[in-house]
Amino acid sequence: MNLFLDRRQRCGCFAVFYACMAFLATGSAAIAQTVTSQTFDNQASSYRLFMLGRHLEGEGELESAIAAFRDAAQLDTEAAEPLAELSGLFARAGRADEAITAGEEALIRDSENRTAHRILGLTYASSTDGREASGRDVTRAISHLSQARGPLIPDLQVDLTLARLYLRTDAIDDATVLLEELARDGPGVIEISLLLSQAYEQAGRHDNALETLETAVFTGRPSYRSLARLGEMYEQRTRWREAAGAYAQAVALNPRNATVRRRLAGALLEFGEIDKARVVLQELVEMRPRDAASLHLLAEVELELNNFTSAESIARQLVELEPEGLRGPFVLAQVHSRRREHKAVVDTLQPVVNAARARDVRPDRLARSISLLGFAYGQLGNFEAAVRIYEAAIEGMPNNLAFQTRLARAYVEVDRHTDATRVLAEARRNHPGDVSLALIEAEIFISRGNIDRSESLLQELVETNKEDPRGFLALASFYSEYRQLEDAVELLVTAQQRFPEDNSIRFQLGAAFEQNERFVDAERAFRELLDRDPEHAPTLNYLGYMLADKGERLAESVTLIERAIAEDPHNGSYLDSLGWAYFKLNRFDLAESPLRAAGDQLQTNSVVQDHLGDLFNRMGKYAEAIEAWKRALSGDGDAIDPDAIERKIGVADRQIEEKR
Repeated sequence: MNLFLDRRQRCGCFAVFYACMAFLATGSAAIAQTVTSQTFDNQASSYRLFMLGRHLEGEGELESAIAAFRDAAQLDTEAAEPLAELSGLFARAGRADEAITAGEEALIRDSENRTAHRILGLTYASSTDGREASGRDVTRAISHLSQARGPLIPDLQVDLTLARLYLRTDAIDDATVLLEELARDGPGVIEISLLLSQAYEQAGRHDNALETLETAVFTGRPSYRSLARLGEMYEQRTRWREAAGAYAQAVALNPRNATVRRRLAGALLEFGEIDKARVVLQELVEMRPRDAASLHLLAEVELELNNFTSAESIARQLVELEPEGLRGPFVLAQVHSRRREHKAVVDTLQPVVNAARARDVRPDRLARSISLLGFAYGQLGNFEAAVRIYEAAIEGMPNNLAFQTRLARAYVEVDRHTDATRVLAEARRNHPGDVSLALIEAEIFISRGNIDRSESLLQELVETNKEDPRGFLALASFYSEYRQLEDAVELLVTAQQRFPEDNSIRFQLGAAFEQNERFVDAERAFRELLDRDPEHAPTLNYLGYMLADKGERLAESVTLIERAIAEDPHNGSYLDSLGWAYFKLNRFDLAESPLRAAGDQLQTNSVVQDHLGDLFNRMGKYAEAIEAWKRALSGDGDAIDPDAIERKIGVADRQIEEKR
């Protein structure tokens, strides 16, 4: 939009001045006594040149118009208007320095000339949008625009520009007074409401800000910018449905704006409308196939929908678009991680992290990649590599609590307890009283064999942090681990009363009931949780496996576990549960695929390997059964009977001998 008046608008600005000129030209007997004939002629000629300059500008003859205005100013050395008009011409031509010079010359002749103040104010304001804008330009713009405001005829461009400068310089009270006045005098102008809403927001009057913009949007003809801003305000208040509605209207007014389409998709995701979000992003990517930000968000949506093939394809497009970028490799690594392909995660991210560090990429930009890389090393059992990853991360982000806790846990895994304790002490200096640090300290005591000290530490944590459920969960887990099952149940019942909305407590209570062989109570707890969250995958799996292991309601067991797998298709524990349920149904053909997948993924999980051995044994694959059972004996040893497995191996050996 042109910052300055067009020719028709300018016609009225000088009416008074040229009426005087016309009066002088006709000759007044009273004035003629004090004004020479030469002055008369100069003023009349100045007026004619002034009008000629305007005509020439309208014809596009810029240099001739400039010459006419200059000549007009020279003929009438007291008139400011020709110079003010010349200033406006320069401004409209994008010649800001010359506009400023001419405007300042006009003010030398008439310090109150509103036209000159207007052009100078708008010119200085325009310069503040550039990189080299100075504080002096802003101050000058505000000064000139304030003096350009007329008492009778409002100039909305001047007023709104002045309001924006007030907001930019945190002169919130001045902006508010001006904008409230404009809102009273010009209701229905959406830009006024938009700026007034911003003023209220900057003043901390958040309710007034939202109400002002809502009223303008709902009762008037909203602009694209006002709808986009309203969407942002709803988003800040986590009112996702309203945010999506505002963004959708903004997109309708400006369909090709990628930023607002992405905001719409984000709001739809938060509101749970993931399929609609996917459609919005697919349309955007079709419109802008090389828009990396939109591709990245679409990949995240595909991951959320477990569409791993699509997510991988998009990730590879991102890698091609941004050869040195971080987004493509990270999404690709996420796909591998969700598939439990942890070595592929390492192969994808380690070179990217190394190259980024060599380019001195800011450490915080690498945080997510480093987190996923360290996790992958941990899943592969390579905790020494995880330690190196987290140590390097802390060098770049010394006070990052997340990496400090990860490093401490990795130290525990490699029996570097002194280093783990040191990291915790460093973390406590910046995060005193943080619950997660106390939880790791309890793990250190357990790792050192000091079980009693760990228990007392967790009990103290519960007593001193009664509003944090993590202490309750950790102590209950400790009780369950060391077969203090009644204590675990009692603690979790108390925690559930204190934190009725926390699903993790209800889930762990169900697990504690099951471990205590209170199966009816366990099922009730699990079903209550599923009533609250029907897609809670850990609960679906646990309940389904519990039924399968007891040989009860096996068809329902399969259905529950399949629902869990739909949420996390490559979860080895869920695949083991499904295979075990089919095993109990004597559907060995259906059991083999999920149990093999679980066994390949969870090589050291003794229960999973025991299940796989039982399946192979029933299928007559005795050699494979023996291999699986041996892996069970050399695994973590949790929840198995080694003597029973040894007996099964002996029987299978005899079966092989008999077949020879």
